[in-house]
Order: sequence, then C-alpha cells, then structure tokens
Amino acid sequence: MRDQRFFPKDLTAIVVLLAAAAFFALVRLYPIADALLLSFQRKVGAQEVWVGLENFRTLSTDTIFLQSIWNSFRYTAMAVPGVLVVGLILALLVNNVKNTFWRGIFTGAFFLAYVVPLVAVAVMWRYMYLPSRMGLFNALLGLGNLGPIGWLDSTQTALPSLAIVRVWKYSGYAMVLFLAGLQAIPETFYEAAMIDGANRWQRFRNITLPLLGPTTVFVVMVSILSAFMMFTETYVMTGGMFTSSVRGGPDFSTTTMVVNIYTTAFERFKMEYASAMTVVLLLLMLIVSIIQYRNLRPTWEY
Repeated sequence: MRDQRFFPKDLTAIVVLLAAAAFFALVRLYPIADALLLSFQRKVGAQEVWVGLENFRTLSTDTIFLQSIWNSFRYTAMAVPGVLVVGLILALLVNNVKNTFWRGIFTGAFFLAYVVPLVAVAVMWRYMYLPSRMGLFNALLGLGNLGPIGWLDSTQTALPSLAIVRVWKYSGYAMVLFLAGLQAIPETFYEAAMIDGANRWQRFRNITLPLLGPTTVFVVMVSILSAFMMFTETYVMTGGMFTSSVRGGPDFSTTTMVVNIYTTAFERFKMEYASAMTVVLLLLMLIVSIIQYRNLRPTWEY
C-alpha cells in the first residue's frame, strides 16, 4: 500500500509550502476578510460602528452603483466577443504561415500590443480619440467629409470606444492561446476530412471549432473576469483637459464597478461603503465563474 502523506518528507519542501501558504494568506485571504468585515461597519466620528447589512441596503437603491453594474456587464458584452473573434481570426491567419521565421515575426507583432503597459495604451488611444480634427480617427473621417465624432464625450460612444481599446490590446493574447490550441490538433483529422471531400468551411466547423473547445473556454473565462475588473481605461481616458466630461463620464456612462469602488474609497473616503461594493463585485464574479464553468466546460477529449 502506498504511503500517502499530506506534507512531503523533505524539510525544505515543507518550509517552501508553508511560506507560500503564509504569503497567500497575507496578500489574498487577509484583505478579503478585512474588506468583508469592514462592509458591515460604518464610520461615526472617529469610530467604526457595526451596522450589519445597512451598507448593502443602501447599495440596492444607489443609482450610480446600479449603473456601474450595468456598465460593467455592457462593457464585458462588447469587449469579450471582439477579443475572441479577432484573436481567433489572427490565430488562423498566423497558423497558415508555413515559414516558422515569419510565423514568429507575425506572432510577436500581434502579441506586442498585450505587452505594452495599459496606461501607455490608454494615453495613446485617448489622443487618437480627440474630439477635434487633431484626433486620428476624426482626421480620417474628415478626409471623407464625415464627423467629427465626440468619441469620449457622448454617452452613446464613450463605453464602446473603451471596449475597442480592450479588443486591440488583448486580441494578441487570445491569438497566442488559440494558436497553441490550433497547433495541438492532429493533422490526421484534417487529412481524413479532405479524403472524405470536406471543404475548408466544413473542416473549420466540424474539426477546428470543436477541438478548440478547451482553449475557447479558458479564453472566455479569463477575458470576462479581466473585463469585469476594467479600471485603467476609464481612469486615464475620461476626464481632464481633452474632454468635456468628468472621470467616469459623461453622465457616469463609463463608470464601472471597479472605478466606482476606487472613487468611493479614495476620493470620497467612504471605505466601509466601498468595501460593501467590493463584496458585491466578488459575489458577482463568483456567480459568473460558476455559470461559465457549468455551461462552457467541454465534456469530451481527444
């Protein structure tokens, strides 16, 4: 009978595991527990007073918070499909490049956008979105006697404009994952399909898409959770001297949950109320993750 032990026999391995567990508890579990405890309190004067679910009852009628939830879902619904579609198309194109040198060049070029810091990306896109003819996109529209468009100054275009930035930045990351999934599909499947007379579309629909299932599930889950945590785009690209709206505007149309939590905690100094928002965000992300896992996980393997 095999000797099964919870801890390894080697003392060094035990020390490393305990140190890693302590670090995880310190930087992950403790802040979560502290935020949860703080969400049931409210500052009265210089003291923290236990108020139970009062903060959560206030959140249920807070129109800005409810709008931030809706904005987060809208932003995710706009950005994630774009990342998936563009990433898959780029992966298919790069995978068809037979020369390994040029395949590496194209892969690195498309992946470079993901490596660039998001703050730098947001600043660059903010200048391209300038409402006057100084902005790149409005200058291009001007060549056709169109526009200009107030990309970040309109409630109709502000959030979609931020979603476009995410699609541009994260499609290269999705491409690399899809490319790895494509190269893991055995060529014998395609050869057998070609012998049976399957055309390119039939091979893509009946072989490529199903066998990319595990990769697609991972990309979808990572993209959705990342989109829910969107903050930098709104913080950098809205408000300031180049736009007429305030940060998170116009009319709170780009205020997501994370942005709302930040402004509540560090600009309005309502830490307890912001902690309640954080708990709601955590619960929503857990629910979304469970739904994704139950409905998207593949039930087959090859």
